[in-house]
Amino acid sequence: AFEGKNDAFLAVWGARLGKTSFRTEIEDRMVEDEKNGWQLTYRRVMPEWASYSGVKDGQIRYVRAIRVCRDRAALFTINYSRNEKIPYDPIVVRIVRSLKAEGC
Repeated sequence: AFEGKNDAFLAVWGARLGKTSFRTEIEDRMVEDEKNGWQLTYRRVMPEWASYSGVKDGQIRYVRAIRVCRDRAALFTINYSRNEKIPYDPIVVRIVRSLKAEGC
């Protein structure tokens, strides 16, 4: 995980899904974020990828996940100030494009 100015935060990790489906894993994460006060403004869950975003206390959170090798997921979460949306948008796009499943 990395922390930056104005409470910016980036975490990238992998998860083994086990008996949980990819959809359930992402939906559980969305519920948990809502319980923690994030107002989700965008949700998209597809069989191979998912994204959602929300706002809380002047911060934006964007989460992206991809299914990897059927039983795993690769994810990232980025938080940044709403005031810095314009400079962060291309960064988020680059990270989304770089998150790919290669070789199982």
